[in-house]
Amino acid sequence: MSETIRLTGLERHFERGETAVRALRGLDLTIESGEFVALVGPSGSGKSTLLNLLGGLDRPSSGELWLDGVPLHTAGEKERTDHRRERVGFVFQSFNLLPRLTAVENVAVPLMLSGVGRAEREARAAELLQQVGLGHRLDHYPTELSGGEQQRTAVARALIHNPALILADEPTGNLDSETGAETMALLRDMNAQQGITLVVVTHDPDVAAYANRIVRLRDGAIAAIEGEVKVNGVGETAVARPASHNPGLRTADSIRSAFSNLRRRPVRNVLTAAGVLIGIITLVAMVSMGVGVQREVQRNFETMGLENIFVSPTYGETDEFDPFASPEPVAPITPDLVGRIAALDGVSSALPTLNLPSGIDLSLIWDGQPYSARSSNSFGSGQNFGPFNASEVMAGHGFETDNGRGVVLSNGFADDLLADGQTYDDLIDQSIQITVQLPRGETADFDTVIVGVRESFNSRVMDLGLEEREAIKTWWFDQPDILEREGYDMLTVRAASLGQVGQVADIIESFDLNAQTLEAILETANDVLSLLQALLGSVGGLALLVAALGVANTMMMAIYERTREIGVLKALGASRREIRTMFTIEAGLIGLIGGFFGLIFGTLLGRLVDWIAHRFLIAEGVTGVGQLSIVPLWLALGSLIFAALIGIVAGLYPAGRAAKLDPVTALRHE
Repeated sequence: MSETIRLTGLERHFERGETAVRALRGLDLTIESGEFVALVGPSGSGKSTLLNLLGGLDRPSSGELWLDGVPLHTAGEKERTDHRRERVGFVFQSFNLLPRLTAVENVAVPLMLSGVGRAEREARAAELLQQVGLGHRLDHYPTELSGGEQQRTAVARALIHNPALILADEPTGNLDSETGAETMALLRDMNAQQGITLVVVTHDPDVAAYANRIVRLRDGAIAAIEGEVKVNGVGETAVARPASHNPGLRTADSIRSAFSNLRRRPVRNVLTAAGVLIGIITLVAMVSMGVGVQREVQRNFETMGLENIFVSPTYGETDEFDPFASPEPVAPITPDLVGRIAALDGVSSALPTLNLPSGIDLSLIWDGQPYSARSSNSFGSGQNFGPFNASEVMAGHGFETDNGRGVVLSNGFADDLLADGQTYDDLIDQSIQITVQLPRGETADFDTVIVGVRESFNSRVMDLGLEEREAIKTWWFDQPDILEREGYDMLTVRAASLGQVGQVADIIESFDLNAQTLEAILETANDVLSLLQALLGSVGGLALLVAALGVANTMMMAIYERTREIGVLKALGASRREIRTMFTIEAGLIGLIGGFFGLIFGTLLGRLVDWIAHRFLIAEGVTGVGQLSIVPLWLALGSLIFAALIGIVAGLYPAGRAAKLDPVTALRHE
């Protein structure tokens, strides 16, 4: 017959404040496989301390404690955890059922900690509950069970993993005499039928009478042993089985438990997740706008053509500063210079740009009727109706490739000029007159023709050709040679091919001009927009850091509220790593849930801002602008991962605290 339990000189000392307490003093005891032993004695005699040592919840100060050849006196944390998980079943005085689990789920917890699949463990738990007379209470929660039913559930939980040893601490302490007798009869039958070694701590002599041997403790020492060793023959077989290797708590079960625990305090957890939600909303909304604007800029640059080179004058330094004088260009972009550049090898076209004077007052005369008007852009490029891309030409042509002579009207302006039954095509090549008025009241009329109609939401917008701009500017400043003296404001040169852009730009710069390629401008714009995205995203990041404090606080509160539950899980075989994982997953889920809804609301907020921006641009006459709020896959996944990571990082310290809780202390927590 093998020795299930052997104690040699076992002692346990600890400090209580400044007082040294000797809970156990040199215990020598052997408990055979399949025995039923009662530990009896007054409070403070060391009964519970011995029970905790037998269960691997505590470590002796000195002496030896062997169980099935396992030296628990020298065992590490992992060995003691495996001992509780595989060899020991606990029955507590206060039942210690997990409140969020049904009876069948409570009984299945030891199997869950051993990595048994959900269907199998719950089937085995249901069968065991049938055996203890609770087949009709499988799906009831602890609060729905009577005291006796809760204790029978606890007994079933202690037996579910076929332990070699059952440790019962005052199993009838919270039960009436009749229910207590039923519980003890159940334990005695399990000992007799399955040969499980049973050690019961009790103050009640009636409970002790069920045992084959009674060990009386006083002041931490064995005062007397009553009865004889009596072992059920099945015991050797039950105890001699090798410890089974198990994979431990599965990740799926950790996640399922985390969801169940989050439902305990729904309001508090929702408020905590709301902090993450606000941070993710800010992050997604702002970064999506940055992404959308960057893509729109990229699209419009590509629409213009990467073969374009933008040429502007250079300005030399001057010794005198005159705030009212315009700077003098080193080499003005004169009509002659434009011709020379247009004649260069590799140049497809050269379109000059001329700005109209600021504050200019324009009106259009049609059929003798004056209409107030304004130029579509003050830069005089004549290429589009806004800063993004060209609006659709609805009749005639625009100034994309030839900005010579004529006027392009917005469709709203053209509508005012149409007679009944006419179309936009009827306006093309019609003569009109433009009146320009100086600030001091002088006016001049300029004859031109309508060459096109373009889509726009502004009803008084028109674009002027280069010939009209030259004439207006010459009259405005009363300088017939203004182009020869000051030149054009800019020149758009288009290379014949993308490969010739660099060569043409170098030649142009040799004329003392600035030459910027569209590719270089695009790179600069992307750098600026990327920086803007980082700055916008940092706002959401700061909000998430604040939310992390809320997650940490919530998890600390959860640990305080569930300290006893943590002790129960450790007694049932949960390792430190598994406790840490469970709480870390809970924190990560809080972050992930907040991130999920934050992604949805952040996307909606970005679309709302996009809609408002489009309404504003349309009112300003800018059309053809693409979507400005874009949530790419990397942003969606990144925000979810970041939110979960924030929760996990915030939960690391609380989870570590939970994992380090002493199981004995945790089980005593109220």
